[in-house]
Amino acid sequence: MKTIPYLLDNSHLPGPRGNLELLHEFSQEASEDISKKCLLYIQSNTSNSPEEFVGMCGIVGLAMANKKDIKTACALIRPYATHSSWRLREAVVIALQEISHNCFNDVLAQISKWDMHNPLEMRAVVAAVCEPKLLKTVKTNLCVLDLLVEITAYFSKKETLDEKEKVLRQSLGYGWSVLIVHLPAQGKFAFEKMNKSENKHIQWIVRENLKKNRLRKMDEQWVESLV
Repeated sequence: MKTIPYLLDNSHLPGPRGNLELLHEFSQEASEDISKKCLLYIQSNTSNSPEEFVGMCGIVGLAMANKKDIKTACALIRPYATHSSWRLREAVVIALQEISHNCFNDVLAQISKWDMHNPLEMRAVVAAVCEPKLLKTVKTNLCVLDLLVEITAYFSKKETLDEKEKVLRQSLGYGWSVLIVHLPAQGKFAFEKMNKSENKHIQWIVRENLKKNRLRKMDEQWVESLV
């Protein structure tokens, strides 16, 4: 078991990238107790610090320690989806993806209840579900499609965006392309409807996704028809 001092010493922070390999290793074996102790290191001034990394470990470790109870696991990490630290928000995404193995539908059922008027909660949902290794069945992918349609509709009456909304828009700017590759027929149909929107933010989402090589590799002719 990796100790908190070990996490602090090997965080790779401050720096451009935390030690995600250590984060994964820790979360696979961490108890709920040590994970909660890690969360105590989260403060308002811990950005890009070893303490911030320990907080990330706490979030993912806490979810993994409760992975047999998906409802509880999602509820415990949900508050951090709206934290001011982007790394802590990203830890929520990592945690959701980690506990989704073999029970992605259960996770979807929980996070689809998150606040669809909160851009950072929605961002966590988009980033978590638009993950190729989780998009394995048509039934599941259709549920993800429904979520993306609902979340994208958030922008339909928006003119100006705040910073949190821009973070959400950025995630949708790649998330759609990931889903379409794994659900081509239905994904294309929904995306073509989006392309008819006159809202500038939805058009931005469309344009960003059309830049992604994964779509061109799937169907370059279709991409060109929409560009």
